[in-house]
Amino acid sequence: MKARRTLFRRAALTVAAGLAVFQVVAGIAVYTRVLAPLAQRSADDLGAFLVMSARTWAELPPETRPAFAAELAGSHRITLADTPDRHDEEVRHHPYMNLLRDAIARRLEPPEEPRIAELRDGRFHVDIAMGGHALHFTFARDLLPAGPAVALAWIVAAGVLVTLATAWLLARRVTAPVAGLADAARRIGAGEHPARLDESGDRELAELARAFNETAERLAAERANQATLLAGVSHDLRTPLARLKMALGMLAEERDSPFVSRMEGDVAEMDALIGAQLAFARAREREEASEADIDALLAERIAAAEALAPGKVNLRRDGQPCLARVAQLAFTRIVANLVGNALAHGGDGRVEIVRRCARGVLFVGVRDRGPGVPAALREAVFRPFYRLEPSRNRATGGSGLGLAIARQLAETHGWRLALKARRGGGTSAWLAIAIA
Repeated sequence: MKARRTLFRRAALTVAAGLAVFQVVAGIAVYTRVLAPLAQRSADDLGAFLVMSARTWAELPPETRPAFAAELAGSHRITLADTPDRHDEEVRHHPYMNLLRDAIARRLEPPEEPRIAELRDGRFHVDIAMGGHALHFTFARDLLPAGPAVALAWIVAAGVLVTLATAWLLARRVTAPVAGLADAARRIGAGEHPARLDESGDRELAELARAFNETAERLAAERANQATLLAGVSHDLRTPLARLKMALGMLAEERDSPFVSRMEGDVAEMDALIGAQLAFARAREREEASEADIDALLAERIAAAEALAPGKVNLRRDGQPCLARVAQLAFTRIVANLVGNALAHGGDGRVEIVRRCARGVLFVGVRDRGPGVPAALREAVFRPFYRLEPSRNRATGGSGLGLAIARQLAETHGWRLALKARRGGGTSAWLAIAIA
C-alpha cells in the first residue's frame, strides 16, 4: 500500500515551493536591477581612475612621476610602473575583469583593449599604453568588489535557509493542533478521558478544538449513561431471573420434566448473557498497569483451564523469564477468553500458549488445531455476537462475546489482538503488548 503524504509534509512543500518561486523571481530582479548595474558602475569607476592615473603620470615631468606613483600606492593601494612583469597569466573568464576591460577600452584614444593578467599570488595587473609608455598597474584582489554571481549566491543561500525555516514553522503551526486532535481522538477511542484541547489561537483551529471538546464531552456522557443503564437493566433482570431459577428448582423437585430442564438451561443462558454484557461494558474501563511475572499469570490461566480440560493446554516459553508492567486483570481476562475459545472450537487437539519477549514487545499466542477461520472473517469474529457457521453456533455454548471482550480490552489498554492462520492447520490468536 502506497504511503500517504503527511499534512506536515504537504504544507511544508507547498509553502517552500511558493517561497522558492518568489526567491527565484526576486533573485533575477535583484541581479538584473541592482547587482549587475552596481558591478558595471564599479568597473566604470575603477577603469576611469586607472585611465586618469595613466594620463596624469604621462603628463607629469619625469622627476615627479615617482612621487605620484608613491602617492597612488599609499592612498589607493595601486602600484604603478612602466616596466611590466610578464610572469603572469592573462585573465579571460573573470566577470568583473571583463567589465573593467571594456570600461578601460572605451576611454582610450584610439580605443584599445588593455591586457589584464593575474599573478600567482592573486594580485591583478592591468597594462595601459599611454603617451608612448606601457604602464603597468598592480592591485590586490580585495580591492575588487564582490562579483554579481557571488552576491547572488549569498542571496540565494540566505533565501533557501529562510524559506526552509519559514516553511517548517508554518507547517508546524498548522499541523501541531491537528496532531494533538488525532492523539486525543485515539485516546477517546481507547476509552480514556483526555484533557480538553486548547481553544485559543487561530479562529479556525480554535473552532475545531471547541467542536471536538463538545463532541468528546457528549461521548463521555453517553458512555457513562450507557454503562449506568446497562448496569441497572442487568441488575433488574437478574433479580427476576434469580426468582425464576429458584421457582424452577422447586418445580423440578416436585416433578421431573424435560421442559423444566430446558427452561433451567434457558435461564442459565440468559444469566450468562447478562454477565457477558456487563463484562463487555466494563472492558472500556482502563486499568492501571503494575509489575507482573507474565509466566506466573499464564500458569494460573493454564491451571484454571486444566480443571475443565485436563491435559489439553500447555505453555511454551521462548527466552528468559519475562517481567513487564501490564494491566493484570485485563491481561488474564484476554488470555482466558482466548483459551476458552480455542478449547471450545479448536477440535480435539491440544491448545498451546506461546510467550515471547523480543525488542520491547511481549507476544502471547494461543494456538489450536481446529478448522481455522477464513482470512476474510478474521476481523468479523471480533464483533459482538458474531459466529461462524456451522462450526460455531449457540449449540456449542458461549455468549458470542468472548472475542469481542478480548478485543475491547486490548484496544482500551493500547494492545493489539489479531487472528492468524497456523501452519499445519488451525488458528493462532496473538496478543502484542509494548513493554519497553
